[in-house]
Parts: sequence; structure tokens; C-alpha cells
Amino acid sequence: MVNQFNPSEHLTNIGTDKKPRMYLEVKHRLVWLREQCPDAEISTEILHLDLEKEVSAEVYEWDEAQRKSVKVVKHGKGLVIFKATIKLPSGAIGTGTKMENAAAFGDFLEKAETGSIGRALASLGYGTAATDEMSEGEGRVVDSPVERKPSYDPDKPCTEQQLATLDKLRAQLGMQSLASTDGLTFGDCASMLRDLNKRLQEQKKAS
Repeated sequence: MVNQFNPSEHLTNIGTDKKPRMYLEVKHRLVWLREQCPDAEISTEILHLDLEKEVSAEVYEWDEAQRKSVKVVKHGKGLVIFKATIKLPSGAIGTGTKMENAAAFGDFLEKAETGSIGRALASLGYGTAATDEMSEGEGRVVDSPVERKPSYDPDKPCTEQQLATLDKLRAQLGMQSLASTDGLTFGDCASMLRDLNKRLQEQKKAS
């Protein structure tokens, strides 16, 4: 007999011993969702992407001299807003949006997408009180990017939004626009976007 997923077994305390705040990571919420609703549809879209936007963020970094984490202000270029939509077979729909920037995270695109999925899951009840709060700023929780099976049809035609994003990323990398987009599928563009974003992050780390 297969054991049912028990979310309480995967909770993480993001508070203190005296004031606990239990949080369920997005990767565990996705397992929970897939067990209860294997046919649920998850889709994400970029609402806004500005790779030239000057941004700053307060983050915590380990200070070896002080032997503790200290708050520092980091600067970078790049901001994105993702929206996630989850549709259940019952007809219920949950949505969530998340904004991240390059000053806070090198992989800010993936972080924003994961965060939007987490908020959409929470709106459908797959989360905890701490999940719903998702405090921004000091001590905020940010899930690592999650791997998930695509809920889209990779063979359907690519979208104008995908092509616009491809052009932005290629320009950021000093590459020319694609000579032709004839025959490109949704899956083709999704794969290229992942590759270009990875190259962009590697370029930023090297600079």
C-alpha cells in the first residue's frame, strides 16, 4: 500500500523555537497537488521583463570577520514579474504573481517563476499560514527553483511573448535576433529561453 503524502512531515520552521512559523516548500506542495489532483494544469507566464532595469536589494551575507550574517545592499540589472495559474479538474483556479530582481538573486527568473507557483498553490489551500504570509524583506523565504513536468503542449506554435523575451535575452548577450522564427514551437522557445537565461547568469557571474 502506497503511503499518502503527509504535508506535516515536510514542514520547516522558519521562525524560532519560541515563535515557530511552519513553512512548506513549493517542491513538497507540488507533490501534494499531484497526488490529489494528478490532472491539474500548471502554466506560467512573464507579465513583465526588463533586463536593463537598475535594481538594488538588501540581502544577508556571511561576514567572516564578524562571524555572522550581515545585511548588505547589492545592485544589479534585471527585473521580472511572473504569473502562475493552476487549474484543477474540479474547475477551481488559483493564481499567483511574484516579482524578483537580479540584485537579490542571480537566478531571479527561476526564483520568480517558482514563487508565483507557490502562491498559486497556496491560494488553493496547498500551503500553511507561513506560506500565505510569504514575508518580503528581512528573513523572507524564497524557494529554490523546482523541476516540474510541463503542463503545456510543446508542439503548439510559439507565442509572441516568447519571441519578445527571446529577443531581449539575445540582445542582452550581444546576439542578433533570430533570422527566422518559422516553425518554432512552444517547446522550442521554452528550451531556448532556459538556455539563454543560463548563459546570461554565467556571463554575469564571470563579469
